Amino acid sequence: MTQLLITDDQPVFVEGLENILKRSNPGMKVYRAEHIEPAKHCLKSNPSIPLMLLDRTLPGVDSLQHIKDFLAISPQLRIAIISGRESQQHIHEALEAGAIGFIPKSLTIDNTLKAVELLLRGNIYIPKHLIGHDYRQRNNNKELTARQLEILSLAALGQSNKKIALNLNLTEGTVKQHFNKILSILNADNRSHAIQIARMRGLIS
Repeated sequence: MTQLLITDDQPVFVEGLENILKRSNPGMKVYRAEHIEPAKHCLKSNPSIPLMLLDRTLPGVDSLQHIKDFLAISPQLRIAIISGRESQQHIHEALEAGAIGFIPKSLTIDNTLKAVELLLRGNIYIPKHLIGHDYRQRNNNKELTARQLEILSLAALGQSNKKIALNLNLTEGTVKQHFNKILSILNADNRSHAIQIARMRGLIS
């Protein structure tokens, strides 16, 4: 059974989104939470939930730092931001906080369904019209080297540091050093986060 958690304080929007999702997938189980603490409780009670759609502007919350709290409760959880405001800066903030997608509330029903479907299949979603030149330029001030991109691409295929070192004729220690630099450049918390960021920026496939 497909499961999904919507964390948003606007009941009319949530009900509409839930109805749309259930019409498309009648077997879907949709959980609701109006704020951070109810969402945490829901995740603790239902640890197999694979995806959360999280409102970017919950009352009394000034940042997306709570994403890390959700992931600490449910490490396999994937979180996509839903937002009434859309800009490259908002995408950047979501990405840096650990989100794997960004869904504007202005999207059409069909595009919203496609976005959720992609996310549930393990893919990443950002509307193409929001990945503009300014966003790319701002995030390319520090660029990964060709070798770092090569290492990150192999990591995205599931290869361990030892396997990467063998394939590229490097020592495992050198691969680890490259990863430390990659995390710093991408401002990533860990290997998986770095891969997510690189994919969302179009650096790797």
